[in-house]
Amino acid sequence: MPGRPLTPTDPTASSAARLGHEVRMRRLAEGLTLAALGAQVGWSPQHLSELERGRTSVTRACVTALDGALGADGALLDLLPAAVCERAFATQARAAARGATIEDVDPINRRGLLGAGAAAALPVLALDTAPTQAREIDPDLPEHWTALLNLLSKHDDAFGPRAVQGAVRHELGVIAEHRAVARGELRAALMRVESCWSEFGAWLAHDCGDHGGRQGLLERALHLAREADYPDMLAWARARQAQWADAPMALRAAEAGLRTPRASAHTRAMCATRAAYAHARLGDAASVERSVAEADHLVATESRPLPPPDSGMTGLLVRRWEARCWAALNPARAIGMYDDILRDQPRTWVREQGLYLAYLANACADAGELDRARAEGAKALAIARTTKSATATRELKRLGAVLQAA
Repeated sequence: MPGRPLTPTDPTASSAARLGHEVRMRRLAEGLTLAALGAQVGWSPQHLSELERGRTSVTRACVTALDGALGADGALLDLLPAAVCERAFATQARAAARGATIEDVDPINRRGLLGAGAAAALPVLALDTAPTQAREIDPDLPEHWTALLNLLSKHDDAFGPRAVQGAVRHELGVIAEHRAVARGELRAALMRVESCWSEFGAWLAHDCGDHGGRQGLLERALHLAREADYPDMLAWARARQAQWADAPMALRAAEAGLRTPRASAHTRAMCATRAAYAHARLGDAASVERSVAEADHLVATESRPLPPPDSGMTGLLVRRWEARCWAALNPARAIGMYDDILRDQPRTWVREQGLYLAYLANACADAGELDRARAEGAKALAIARTTKSATATRELKRLGAVLQAA
């Protein structure tokens, strides 16, 4: 006897519906019933049915299991952040409607949102269709997207770039649609927001090993920052250029960022750290010292933060780049610096913990401390497997080559 017909799914109805639709299409393509799939992943057929129709909350554990069982290679996980954020927004709206505060929200859901026990009170905004006229655009959108960017940045810190890359690509398209129609100061505000999202997207592409995508998004961030007269993002994008270029070009990009008129002292400090690292790669220790001193001075002169999502912790960021400089010039000196950084970094920076453990392991190997290099490398590898950071993986490959040759 044939089963009941499937309830149609509409992938455009919501982020949860889009995820559920993708799960159903992949399940049907594999010829699996809900019961068979449930037996594989450990969730009931009823729960999976609700998930496919976008009618239940989604968790990372469930979606990870589904992604593996259906051979999705991360495609389902890419859809998870938008669905989780959507539910958090709806929860916040209900809490606000009854006069509640953020503390009334289920703490388990808040931990699931960021993987770090954090939450953000964000408005729910209907963005199902692109606007056709400027008056259709909600003036709260720039603030909304800035808050969402910070939220996704925290998720990236905890779970790595692939967990949020799909959501960032989607939101960038929506922001661009609104920016194209907006006028006046709202258009400029949306351009500034889009430049921040583009720079963040460039970082995610880099950490996924997509250097072509990184370049395109960084150029987009630079173009928008220029047109919107956004000096902080203009200088910050120059710092990113310097981070990813060869040493002579990196030095030129970092110095251009330092000369950006009206850029904050903190943003210019980041440019100074990239100049220091370029000098380190050129073997110029004296210039490294001068550039690091300039970065420290800039950090001390102004309280304005970096553009989102990289605001705060500027002094720690300077120390991280100083350690990388000495890892290139004097690995033994860098070891203690990396130890201090790993002690002081927020524990929610999971991906960064893995990356800096890999940097520490390489410094130990270069300094001849091979046993410690193996121990720190093993810790880094465990985190890299979870976050899937191409940057950490590249450092661990270099470590493996050094240890094999030793």
